Amino acid sequence: MFELHDAQMFMYFGCKQGAGQAALLTGSILLPRKIEISKLQDAANEVFKANNGLRAVFVEKDEKIYQDVKPYEPQEFKVMHFNSKEEVDEFGEVYGTIPLKLPIRVEGSGVSKERWKNEKPSMTLVKNVAVHEFEMFFTKLRMGKLNARPAVCEFILLDLPDYSGAMVKIHHIVADAWTVVLIANQFLTLLNGGSIKAYDYSEFIENEKKYHQSSRYERDRAYMESEYAKCPQQTWLWPERYKSLEAKRRTAEVDKQLTARIQEFCNQNKVTPYTLFLSAVTVYMRKKLNRDKFYLGSVSLNRSTFGEKNTVGMFVTGVPVLMEIEKDDTYAQVMNKVNDKSIKAFRHYKGNKITPDSKDKLFDIWVSYQNATLDADPTAIVTQYYCKYVIDTTIFTIQERSAEGKFNLIFDHNIKVSDKEVDELFVTVIDVLKKIIDDPDQSIADFLS
Repeated sequence: MFELHDAQMFMYFGCKQGAGQAALLTGSILLPRKIEISKLQDAANEVFKANNGLRAVFVEKDEKIYQDVKPYEPQEFKVMHFNSKEEVDEFGEVYGTIPLKLPIRVEGSGVSKERWKNEKPSMTLVKNVAVHEFEMFFTKLRMGKLNARPAVCEFILLDLPDYSGAMVKIHHIVADAWTVVLIANQFLTLLNGGSIKAYDYSEFIENEKKYHQSSRYERDRAYMESEYAKCPQQTWLWPERYKSLEAKRRTAEVDKQLTARIQEFCNQNKVTPYTLFLSAVTVYMRKKLNRDKFYLGSVSLNRSTFGEKNTVGMFVTGVPVLMEIEKDDTYAQVMNKVNDKSIKAFRHYKGNKITPDSKDKLFDIWVSYQNATLDADPTAIVTQYYCKYVIDTTIFTIQERSAEGKFNLIFDHNIKVSDKEVDELFVTVIDVLKKIIDDPDQSIADFLS
């Protein structure tokens, strides 16, 4: 049993405030062949047996919150029959919005309810959340989920005329995007007759505890604090106060021709695609904000070892990156600054201790890069389903689809951000990408004017 770390506490706090829907990761895995239900059951059970994070339970004890693990017990997973993949996706779009109820037990004095109080929300927000909860009641009723048992992960086995597979819904408090791919790869490996190796998340937590007691932590903390001191002004691209927790996912595709040019440019200039995309987002922010210094959140995968890469758990950490971009910088100079700032931030990011005075509302945009591949079975079809709920933040994800030779851009946002603004974001980022590739020595001044 161990205490939750910062990112997990953020998720736990959100659930206690009724925002559990915002912490869902849901997807389907379909294989284009028929597989016996008994084999699907065995593979799913083996995944749960191997990964203790999928059996997590939370303990509120004497004003602290801990994560414990329930003993493994074989279970009979629900089997659902569909006539087509389209029917699966229709189900997944709704199923992926129904919150998981965290398994919680109380010991000792538990945790005071005062712990979960937040700033007083607007009456409009309260009203809209209440309406949403009323509608969600009927959604749960229709989907047979009113009395669902508490769990951090659910498996539903899928049976179609020409496909077999599973739908997985997992709570973000014990998982990240890498975890979802890991579980899919494990499930497929087992179905194909292979074996899997999983690791204990508590080992990662113990290493984190040792780090926070080290001199390295003090140096990292000092660096992060020095970065905060350079720019006390918050970075809000969409400063309007949110009136609902409802959200949208918008997507755009970078065509194969531009994707090939991006890959060629990165190879020639020895930069990563993430640095290139991050530079384009930075130029977009520099124009929108019209100031030299600003923050953005970059997502650290935080999985450096083989064991961590094969562990179910919440490893992702948000890294505040301070950008300092002059109006006469060239695109190449911007790219160099972004690369330098990112490297330094990732080197010291563990010193970013969120404290009540400060940094939890420093910026409203996160930029993430996903290139995890489903290598256990290239014939598998994986589909993600968005939770359609979010707090007052936005997430811009660059998804590398190397097998398809393209990049996908995904933008998850509160509905206070309009479709027009999202389209502007996509168009601008792609336009800047082209400018960087065409002439990196050109000044950004013309673009900013």
